[in-house]
Amino acid sequence: MFGKIREIKQWLDKIRTWWQKRNIAEEIAETIRQHSKKVEKAARIYGEHFPDIDQNKLIKMAKIHDIAEYKEKDYVPWEISPEEKHEREKAVVLELQESLWEKWSELFDLWMEFEKQETKEAQIVKQLDQLDASVQAMEYEKLWYDNVKNFYPYTLERLRDPVLIKVLEILLKKEFTAINAYDQYFTLLECNGDDIIFKEKMKKMFLKRNLIGV
Repeated sequence: MFGKIREIKQWLDKIRTWWQKRNIAEEIAETIRQHSKKVEKAARIYGEHFPDIDQNKLIKMAKIHDIAEYKEKDYVPWEISPEEKHEREKAVVLELQESLWEKWSELFDLWMEFEKQETKEAQIVKQLDQLDASVQAMEYEKLWYDNVKNFYPYTLERLRDPVLIKVLEILLKKEFTAINAYDQYFTLLECNGDDIIFKEKMKKMFLKRNLIGV
């Protein structure tokens, strides 16, 4: 079992296809594992504001939503049909469930729930997954990768949660470009999309960093 877990972690360090196709330099290109950790962190923060959501499930689902990509390719939408992508990934997750025993006993059920998109938790994780690509794109845009800007309208069209829509709209104003986009993103989630509180926190963060030279 532990050998399989090490294998999963190793293969999840693959660079995401989105960034490969945009020629992002390998040393700064986001990996699948990095992406999943950020989606998990976002789910943890988001879930604290909504008692009607199963926060434990939300976090676990965010953690494993891309688990099949340790073995399957990280496909982008036009490379393969959604049906074929689902079947290929389903086979991988079934195989994982059988080899990891009790530790991942709920793996397949959680992953299938995410795929079906019928529960609130699954829908939020999907949107956090999509939103993460836009936040990462903002960091690459600062490094003069102009070919990442199409992530913004693409994501806005797919977001349904009013808080997450507001979060992306505020980020797209780009009022605090000197501060890392993820610091802004997670702060906005902590503020539940409150623009006034967010601006106050950003100003304090900016001042603190300038005072200590970070």
